[in-house]
Amino acid sequence: MSRWWVLAWFALLPAWADVSGVVVNRTTGKPQAGVVVSLTSMGQGGMAPAGSARTDAEGRFTIRGGSSGPMLVQAIYKGVLYSRAVQGTGPLEVDVFESSAKVPEVRVTQHMMLVEGDGKEWVVNETILFENSSTLTWSDPERGTLRFTAPPEAGGNVRVRATSPASVPVEREPRRVRAGEYALDFPVKPGGETRFDISYKLPAKDPMVIRGRILHPPGPVRLVVPEGIRVESASLKELGREPGTRAMIYDVTTPEYELRLAGTGALQSAPATEQEEDGPRIERILPPGYERWWKAALALAAAFLALSFWAQWLKSASAGDKSAR
Repeated sequence: MSRWWVLAWFALLPAWADVSGVVVNRTTGKPQAGVVVSLTSMGQGGMAPAGSARTDAEGRFTIRGGSSGPMLVQAIYKGVLYSRAVQGTGPLEVDVFESSAKVPEVRVTQHMMLVEGDGKEWVVNETILFENSSTLTWSDPERGTLRFTAPPEAGGNVRVRATSPASVPVEREPRRVRAGEYALDFPVKPGGETRFDISYKLPAKDPMVIRGRILHPPGPVRLVVPEGIRVESASLKELGREPGTRAMIYDVTTPEYELRLAGTGALQSAPATEQEEDGPRIERILPPGYERWWKAALALAAAFLALSFWAQWLKSASAGDKSAR
């Protein structure tokens, strides 16, 4: 009896085994030597270091005593960190890329701005999605990959959260280039979309005027204004009202814009039973930087406008324009 009890007890212990694999440079298509690879185990007790190793001349590595459960594998190559979640001991294949300060294939697939106000303060949340279709990581330590503007009144309240493809969001401190202009050097990697969430708040004025410039590569820029807030600008083209939240959606048509705002309003959740036949929906996400300090119970913040819904919206809007002619 005692023998079986001991065997059962050992079966409950976490399994440990050597973890091996190869690092491949997807820019050159060859194994990459000299890359530091580290493992972090992700168990019920939280995250814990599980060892590290450097790749040999053939790009291979072995980490002694790694966990056989869920792990986060990270590889550092030329100052850029590449991460992926894995399960089991392998063999693993980890991708890295060469980096460049200029990657023409990078484009913006979505830029959404949400403006909310309660009469005392204004909150601006922006989400920008970059797509890199090349085999180079875009990294520009001197100029930054993300460049954006925020009114000088935002001061030190500007926050940025960055998310690499298939990774987790991380907070990053933007660099102030000059008054009202910021930069952030965060690598835009191939293989998916890199997401930046920008947040800042402004004291309310009468009238309230927000000026800005679009500094990123060309791509669609949309403005979302909740019901109860009015906006005037020569840089806006009205796209319509989102039926679930009743928010107005605009196309920002010029690189420089001036928004004159009045009223109060915050983005509300759409009813769960509402049908989606009358137009695109706004997908709710957790706040990128600011929870609503004046409505903490609504711990929902910036909205992300799904690209497929926008394509449907613009297609129907274009069809409507043609039929009206």
